[in-house]
Order: sequence, then structure tokens, then C-alpha cells
Amino acid sequence: MIELMGVKLPKGEAILLTAEVGGAVSDLSNPKLTVVYTDTFSEGITINMTISEFFDLWMSCLMTDLEVVEIAEPENVH
Repeated sequence: MIELMGVKLPKGEAILLTAEVGGAVSDLSNPKLTVVYTDTFSEGITINMTISEFFDLWMSCLMTDLEVVEIAEPENVH
């Protein structure tokens, strides 16, 4: 299973692979933002969460085995 986490950006949203996160730091100019470093975003991506909020999300994603299953609607339902 591929573990993903959705995060809000200052403008927009992003989905990150949980296993690719290498670290995170508080944004020096705004402590309400966090810079997350991943394999994909090696220069860092700024997210609209405090470092504590991101830590809680990241840890819960690493420790939770939640699977989302898409259920198709039956055809010809009136």
C-alpha cells in the first residue's frame, strides 16, 4: 500500500508520500508555516501547518494502516 498524506500549502494543496519525508523545520519568517523536505521536494516545500501540527500528521500517517477503498455505484439505479 502506498502511504500518502494531504497537506495545505499557502496557496493550494499537495499530496506527499509519507515514506519520502526526510525532515521538516519551522519557517523562519512565519512560525505558522513548516518547510518539509522530501525526496521529491529536496529544496523543501512550505506547508500551511505549524511544525507541531505536521509532526502529529506525519506520525499518525506512519503509524496508521488506513486503506481508502473506492466503491462504485450500481448502474441503472433509479
